[in-house]
Amino acid sequence: MSCPFVLARRAPQEAEAFLSRLIVDKTVYGRIDRPAGVVDFRPPQDPVGQLNQWRGSIDTLLGLIERTTHMIAKEEMVHGNAIAAATATAS
Repeated sequence: MSCPFVLARRAPQEAEAFLSRLIVDKTVYGRIDRPAGVVDFRPPQDPVGQLNQWRGSIDTLLGLIERTTHMIAKEEMVHGNAIAAATATAS
């Protein structure tokens, strides 16, 4: 197998033909997206693994939302008390 740097110096058609041969011969796993000009070498993930990854991402996102909501409520309480104190001393 050639060095990746050698592959990068080839003409696009020649590189595509070389990669196609490797993929068809099952030397490497890959999917070629011609319109985007991208080759994806990641093997497909099983559905259970994909769902677990998404669940982890959703858990992280919900944790960030909860933390942000808490911080906003805290700021509202601090500024609400400061405004109430300022109006009470001005009266």
